[in-house]
Amino acid sequence: MVVVKIVDEAVAEKVDTTFIAEKLAHLKNVSIVFVCTEEGGVEDDWIDADGLRNVVIQLPFALVRLLPDAREMMLERVIQVLGLN
Repeated sequence: MVVVKIVDEAVAEKVDTTFIAEKLAHLKNVSIVFVCTEEGGVEDDWIDADGLRNVVIQLPFALVRLLPDAREMMLERVIQVLGLN
């Protein structure tokens, strides 16, 4: 599993990609990009030619900015998007 982030500096410390990578280390062939910027963006989900599932998850900037950290929100979104319930 690969987990990366594209975030504004104001929330960079709150978006913990290592936490997600460790929690979901058993998942193979998945790449997750968390985006948390004032501009927002579009979520996406596709499988590339190598069979790697790529998921872009948008986190709400205004809410993340208020939280002490966004780890639980991030984990909930990954579980929801990947259908791991």
